[in-house]
Amino acid sequence: MERMNIKNVVIVGGGTSGWMAATLFTRYFKGNLNVTLVESSTIPKVSVGESTTSQINDFFTLCGLEDKDWMKESNATYKNSIKFTDFKELDHSFQYPFGGSRVPQSIWGWAQVAANYDLGGESFASFMNSSNYLLAEENKQSDNRHNVLKNYDFKHDTAYHFDAELFAKYLKDKVCIPNGVVHHMDDIVGTNKDDDGYVTSIIGNNGEYSGDLFIDCTGFRSLLLEEEMGSEFLSFKPWLSNDKALATHIPYTNREEQLTNVTNCTAIENGWVWNIPLWDRIGTGYCYSSDFVDDETALKEFKNHLGLEDIEVNKINIRHGIRKDGWVKNVVGVGLAYAFVEPLESTSLISTHQILSIIVELLERRDFNVNRFDIDGYNQQASQVMLGYRDFVSHHYALSSRTDTPYWKYHTQEKDYRNVPDDQFYPIHLESGGTTFSNAYEMTLFFHQFEHIWDISNVGMSYIMAGMGQVPISKYLLQWVRNTDPEVDAKIAKIYEEWIEEYENNKKIVATLPSCIDFLREHIYGFDN
Repeated sequence: MERMNIKNVVIVGGGTSGWMAATLFTRYFKGNLNVTLVESSTIPKVSVGESTTSQINDFFTLCGLEDKDWMKESNATYKNSIKFTDFKELDHSFQYPFGGSRVPQSIWGWAQVAANYDLGGESFASFMNSSNYLLAEENKQSDNRHNVLKNYDFKHDTAYHFDAELFAKYLKDKVCIPNGVVHHMDDIVGTNKDDDGYVTSIIGNNGEYSGDLFIDCTGFRSLLLEEEMGSEFLSFKPWLSNDKALATHIPYTNREEQLTNVTNCTAIENGWVWNIPLWDRIGTGYCYSSDFVDDETALKEFKNHLGLEDIEVNKINIRHGIRKDGWVKNVVGVGLAYAFVEPLESTSLISTHQILSIIVELLERRDFNVNRFDIDGYNQQASQVMLGYRDFVSHHYALSSRTDTPYWKYHTQEKDYRNVPDDQFYPIHLESGGTTFSNAYEMTLFFHQFEHIWDISNVGMSYIMAGMGQVPISKYLLQWVRNTDPEVDAKIAKIYEEWIEEYENNKKIVATLPSCIDFLREHIYGFDN
């Protein structure tokens, strides 16, 4: 087969990624594709992601889903920021609020100098996005319908916490099946292929399912992409160390205070603990490395952190890494079946959406006709998405100042990121300012001494660097700039004063807003909840 004309799509595996794929195909293409989803009733689903980033709104927009449609059925709450506690050092925290920048990022560095370095690294969040920063700090919420908060777009600057299994069930029952997705419960035991190695059908215990394109959503097993099509699995070690997780749900003891619009990530002895406030309970878990702690000790550390002894946990083996090719012949891996980083930064669901978006764009652009050139281009683009998340997450450990346990000492003092060859994943080259780098860590090291890193497109990296105590400009460099621009001090002072004015104005407005839980009662759940 030299070219695929795709009319029938078969999704193998349910769960969040499977039903997200079915939703996007059936809603966006509106009947131009026949979609079948086959899932097993015997294989447990992995739900490590109940938290999202603001990019997930692109998925809801493409699928025509409104908050009032799905949030109540998914125990969902709003999320404005990620809080990192004890990542830089013990007894220190910083916010990573969602949303765009009010000024070029390097201006914060100049403001640091203007304030004689009194602003502190955590001020970067409030400088770049005072609205969402204050909403997160004060646990308030607003849809900003009257545009009183500057630089805050409720639709695009908020994300969600939700129960992933309930969310998948909503997509299945309320979107996919009513819109024509054919659903089968069956265990796949084999495949049929043509002479060129393309899958013509998958074989289950109860039947055979034919298609033109097969989407593998079978989780870490990667039943079609890895096992059937032979796409090699490449581990993200040593970039990432955490390969285990303990997950559970705990009840609220004071929901009025504990239900926040922030995912709190707290670094402890051998990893970190997530805290995700859902509407009816709290999702929490411990992500750790088996290189430094055994499961029994990890459970004790987790219980000690929670202050709870009697909890039931779901033990998860994290297979972080990527399949060398995400698309092989007519099989595409989505979600865990293609790649996974780790729960930090909620990259699982957003990367699932991004990968699906690339597939949708390719199919639409080629009028559902796909050849080898398209597949090669897809594989390069998809791998860059996942490698970018790998690099981003790894910096959360590399930039820390902690050395209080062997785990943290390894990540901050002993681990050498420079000698990890990226060409084993896919030959990519990062370029900036005429300089070529072999990997993202090397690029960050280069720009570490300069302000350029604060103007690159990765805004998220800047939030993390600032929160970890990195200052993008020195007094020495400022003196050099003064020699070429005598007005620079006046310009800095003006920008600094404008920021103070905006921050104070937004602070007054946020003080008048409803709490996050009251906002949810008014707009989603009703005041009787």
